[in-house]
Amino acid sequence: MSMDFVRFVQLLGRGKRGARPLTAEEAELAMGMLLRGEVAPEQEGAFWMLIRIREETVDETLGFTRAVRQYLTESISLTGVDIDWPAYAGKRSELPWFLLAALALVDSGYKIVMHGHSFANEDRVYVDEFVSALGLSTLTDLSQQDAEAMLSKDGFLYAPLSSVSKRLAQMMDLKLTLGLRSPVNTVVRMMNPFNAKHSVHGVFHKGYDDLHAQACLQLKDPSVLIFRGGNGEAEINPERDVTLARVSNGVLSWEKWNRFEYDHTRNKNNLSVNRLINHWTGLTTDPFGEKAVLQTMAGVLGLVHNETDQLHCLHLAEMLWQSRSRDLKVLCDVF
Repeated sequence: MSMDFVRFVQLLGRGKRGARPLTAEEAELAMGMLLRGEVAPEQEGAFWMLIRIREETVDETLGFTRAVRQYLTESISLTGVDIDWPAYAGKRSELPWFLLAALALVDSGYKIVMHGHSFANEDRVYVDEFVSALGLSTLTDLSQQDAEAMLSKDGFLYAPLSSVSKRLAQMMDLKLTLGLRSPVNTVVRMMNPFNAKHSVHGVFHKGYDDLHAQACLQLKDPSVLIFRGGNGEAEINPERDVTLARVSNGVLSWEKWNRFEYDHTRNKNNLSVNRLINHWTGLTTDPFGEKAVLQTMAGVLGLVHNETDQLHCLHLAEMLWQSRSRDLKVLCDVF
């Protein structure tokens, strides 16, 4: 047990009158100790659940993220990444169409690293299942030299959280022990582990878009898109209006995009990878997938090109989608 860490648990747990949130500096110190393994398991569980009860603050998110970014400076690094794409939520009632959106952007020249984590025996499908099924490059199988070469050649790389940091993966897995998410779910979306030029955050709970945005501002992140996405992933649900938060060079802006689909076209009873493959190759056109891919691409392109007009961004997305290489090797090999 760490007596130094006890004070953080005490600050959080002194009851209604005595407890208070951590300052950014305290949160950074606490997360540093957690990452270095200087905390007893009982302390760690108590710490995260005390914060979970009231939800993390902007200052706590700021401090946690600073500590994680500092910690990751000693891990594998990649250069030339255009878009950081966290994928941690999993999908309940549809496929991860955002993966096709990312691959279409890659096909047009962007270099994307997607990172995520999955939990067994949950009623969700996680993107790593589809990355594996499509034979896409995964960081666990590659050395740093190979990863750099693969990213340069193919433009896409998937990094399981355990390949970014085994310690962060252990923290995420506390969900299986405690039964609840923790602020680590926020931090892994915030961390941008490979220093990409742009980052896209999908969140689920109301208010977390503003939490991310305010923390990104204080972190001086240059270019971030944040929105409440499908099941919490960075995928725009075409059946709902969406509010996009954009942090760009120290300025936070909000914009509302109208829904792209007024009929319910989800096919939640068919979560086969073949739907993704057939849609990519043009063998079939999936009604929901088509609009989810285009809306998601449009949002990311708006960030990259500093464009806010929804119709213009959709036009850009449609041009890139229609010009994609339908015989993209990884997908055609599987098909």
